[in-house]
Amino acid sequence: MVHRLSQDDIEVLRRAFSMYDQNGDGEIDATELKGVMWRLGCKPSDAEVREMIRKVDFDNSGTINFPEFMSMMVQKKRHAETDANLRIAFQFFDRNGDGYISPEELRSVLHKYRGNLDNNETEAIIKTVDTDRDGKLNYEEFLTLLRNQ
Repeated sequence: MVHRLSQDDIEVLRRAFSMYDQNGDGEIDATELKGVMWRLGCKPSDAEVREMIRKVDFDNSGTINFPEFMSMMVQKKRHAETDANLRIAFQFFDRNGDGYISPEELRSVLHKYRGNLDNNETEAIIKTVDTDRDGKLNYEEFLTLLRNQ
């Protein structure tokens, strides 16, 4: 995972890590992480900070070292790229750009990949995830539909 980073990327991450590692001991502890996040406008609870550390603390030290920090940042970048691709997919279905996928828009796109769908089939697909019962899909409902496939 880390081997995909350029030397410039690693240097940027090293500087960011140094900003978090305020006492310079080579590790970011919960107090340091929470302090930086508060300065950035995020207000996580102690439990949230501990959970953030736990997710990337591969050596179970209770702190984040530089390799763990790089792994965390690469994961965040990958998630951001995935989110961007999902937004593009949503926009592909949302032909008129109104922020919703109507039964007609869904039918139009799926016709190319699954053959003809009638109104009942399209509406049945939408109903499975249409939590607000408006007969069309918003972005969150679209994500649910993709997860269920």
